[in-house]
Amino acid sequence: MYFESERIKHPLVLSKPALLLIDLQKYFCQKEGRAYLPGVERILPTAQKLLNVFVEKNLPTIMTIHKGNSPSMMRWWSNVVDDDQTEPCLDCRGSIILYKDSYDAFHMTDLEEILRKRNVEQLVLGGVMTHLCVETTARSAFVRGFDVIVVEDVCWDKNDWYHFAALKNLSHGFGVITNSGELLCALESLELDRQV
Repeated sequence: MYFESERIKHPLVLSKPALLLIDLQKYFCQKEGRAYLPGVERILPTAQKLLNVFVEKNLPTIMTIHKGNSPSMMRWWSNVVDDDQTEPCLDCRGSIILYKDSYDAFHMTDLEEILRKRNVEQLVLGGVMTHLCVETTARSAFVRGFDVIVVEDVCWDKNDWYHFAALKNLSHGFGVITNSGELLCALESLELDRQV
């Protein structure tokens, strides 16, 4: 793991987690998607496994879908994510679907209200792109008082440099970086603690 020094001070702790998967939709994750990220299909089985475990354990799961574009996104990217590009690439039964039009999943959405109503303390993040929507949402969650956990093998980006730079930034000041194996072990421990 590339973030061991940060983890000494900030270990992985779960008490009341929710899973937020960001923009795992046709636009980014299928070859016919207009912003397809080559290789992204490698993270989809792991993302689906985490989603299934959270649903089985009756823990909150939210999936964002990027649709349209905010005015600032339009000025920057000069495009719109059309309806035909919004199909989720995971089986999201049991999850809340949240539509957004900017990098930040909290901006102009009900995400904070959804999390507060469920007494969420830790927001577990994965999705695309690590350096844009995942990082922006992680920073926004931190500012709102949530403990942030980013699952590195459930995030994908245009290239490794963007991906690892974003994870390094987040580990320094905003959240714990983990992997799916460690997170699944922590979820098992959480369930055992609740049974005692």
